[in-house]
Amino acid sequence: MARTPLVFDVQGTRFEVIPSAIGFDLDDDAMLREALRHGREGGLGGQFRWWLAHLGSRGSTSIPPAGTWDSAALEPYLAQWEETAIADPPFEGAITVQGLSVVPQNPRPGTGIDRVATAALVDAALFDLGRSTIVVPTALRSPVLGLAEIGTAVAQAERLIAGPVVLSRLNPDVQVRFPREVLAEALRSKVVGPADGPQIELSFALEPLLEHLAPRRSAIEFPPVDAQVVIRPDDVPAIIPGRYELLIDEESLAPAVQVAAASTTRTGVFPYAEGARPTLTTEDAEALGIKEMISVKHTDAGIDSCCTTFYTPGGDWKNQNRIHNIQLIADMVNGAIVMPGETFSLNEHVGPRTEAKGFKQAGAIIGPIIECCDDPANWGGGVSQFTTTLYNALFFAGLEDVDHTPHTLYISRYPEGREATLGWPSPDLKFRNNTDAAVYIKCEYTGDSITVKIFGDNGGIKVSSELSERRNFTEPKDYFDPDERITPGEQKVTDQGSPGWTVTVYRIIDFPDGSQTTESWMWRYHPWPKRISVHPCELPEDHDDYDPNLKCPAPVPDLRGMTLAQAIQALAAVNLVLVQGDPIEVTDPARAGLVLQQGPDAGTLLEAGKPVTVRLGVLAEGEDG
Repeated sequence: MARTPLVFDVQGTRFEVIPSAIGFDLDDDAMLREALRHGREGGLGGQFRWWLAHLGSRGSTSIPPAGTWDSAALEPYLAQWEETAIADPPFEGAITVQGLSVVPQNPRPGTGIDRVATAALVDAALFDLGRSTIVVPTALRSPVLGLAEIGTAVAQAERLIAGPVVLSRLNPDVQVRFPREVLAEALRSKVVGPADGPQIELSFALEPLLEHLAPRRSAIEFPPVDAQVVIRPDDVPAIIPGRYELLIDEESLAPAVQVAAASTTRTGVFPYAEGARPTLTTEDAEALGIKEMISVKHTDAGIDSCCTTFYTPGGDWKNQNRIHNIQLIADMVNGAIVMPGETFSLNEHVGPRTEAKGFKQAGAIIGPIIECCDDPANWGGGVSQFTTTLYNALFFAGLEDVDHTPHTLYISRYPEGREATLGWPSPDLKFRNNTDAAVYIKCEYTGDSITVKIFGDNGGIKVSSELSERRNFTEPKDYFDPDERITPGEQKVTDQGSPGWTVTVYRIIDFPDGSQTTESWMWRYHPWPKRISVHPCELPEDHDDYDPNLKCPAPVPDLRGMTLAQAIQALAAVNLVLVQGDPIEVTDPARAGLVLQQGPDAGTLLEAGKPVTVRLGVLAEGEDG
């Protein structure tokens, strides 16, 4: 019965309604009780008489169906049928907006469905197994609403569009103005409620409001914002909350405009709905477990600063470039987060140090000396100071040292043995986060220093360091610097150099349970070479600047008084070429045929193959010698 549709005829138009749609529900328990009641009335005698009367009877007793339905659920159907199937239904009134003026639509009588009679027919049909078509009764019906109610609705509508509405937010900072014209276009009215108690309901349609927002929608909708871990000036980690994508809440927009329009200030809160999730939510950031600064050096005297190194401010362009590179790589690493179990590679994080990335040329250890600036390694010169500072931070944070390489030469501004260099693609600096919390790398710099701090939760360990005595000393070797100002055969010592040695660094980790572990790293520093300036022609063959085709310049011999043959032989001995100039007339036969002048002068250094011009003496005409 609940699935068999009810069929209605409204002035010739057919409609169907499934009984369950109006809340029809058979009462199985009531029908069962009614069935069991038959033959059990009137005491024992009455029940016996009922049994005798039905003895041998093959008939059955009819049990009427029992159940309930919701007459209020039928009302929307009746109201719709009045509009669609009745030519002249009663009109309860409405309002329209023309321009900025509210215009009333007054009520009028018409033919309407008789609700009471229809409900009785439906009640009978629901429990009728035959279910014939219900011919819906109609009658002339006057509207319930009058001119007073319409006037009230007009006054309400005029207040709703009396001025612009502003919806705003502080976070994000948004302010949206809806002009009167938009409000007037969006205002709607409809009659709601039961037939015997209707009301005019005012509302704003969504479409005109969205059309007004369309040109600036991209400015009032916001992408998701990741939560941020930041470090306060007092070195305490804090979290800046993240935010989901913010989209216009289309479901709430029109109601929000209406509430604001009905208020005395004509203002309200702009409604947002959450969209896409940020990559890092506030909850994600809190779950990182970044609790405190863990890069702390413990000494017998207490806690000491571990992770600052210094440089000389100003200076020449090379030093200024060096400082620029240190600060640039610090900016690149600042804020890096390493998750538990992850390995951080400085080279992978920063990439090659190139001009395109903003790095500049500065001094770098190339071979046995610091040079600038003809080698690719000079791009980013100075980044090893940052690498050393970062290494000390992870060292005292107790993080796992995966890979580090100290400088080949000892540099006094770095902790002996406890330092690291950086090259591309190697050497690299790598460490693994061996804690249960994420670690956060904070980089700070001033005009003369770079500082690295690591934050996280290392379980409360205390890290200290020890250094062995220097051992296995090695003496410096000679390194020759080319200098064209040096006379071949001469040498000038510019730096006596210093010895190299071997040293061992120890990391001692004390755990809260009283246990202790010790790790060690051994390193051999090369000696700083003895620097000797020589002429380029005297560089050893294993020197990078050695040129096998370069001959040493020779001092021009004093050719004066030599014969031509003797002068040629003397110049050939030093790889120089004789060129005869104009002769010089002489009266003394003894000077004839001898070199009287030369250029360049004797002692001048000339490269091999260069010419020396000589002028020979010749007897003047008329002299018979």
